Amino acid sequence: MVKIKKSKIKSNKPAPIANYMEELADDVLHELLLHHKGARFSTTARRDIKALALNRLWPMYTTTTLGRDFLKRIIDEDNVEKDVARELRAAMNIVRSNPR
Repeated sequence: MVKIKKSKIKSNKPAPIANYMEELADDVLHELLLHHKGARFSTTARRDIKALALNRLWPMYTTTTLGRDFLKRIIDEDNVEKDVARELRAAMNIVRSNPR
């Protein structure tokens, strides 16, 4: 009988329905703001930036951990982070030009 290590088994356990693009936008926005030390945005402005960018990006919904892993692989292979960063920068310019 062959023993299989649990760490090598990929589970497909259910997860809440989530738009992975939102999580990716959060991460990329955080990195952009760290590199642009002069750019200070309020919490509301950050939410506006994220909303503007997400409206121009495609949703990536997933319901399982395997689906989430698949989306991560797609993002790495297709350089989706560059698209996300471009849209976030454009949104930052809009919000900076039109403060509430």
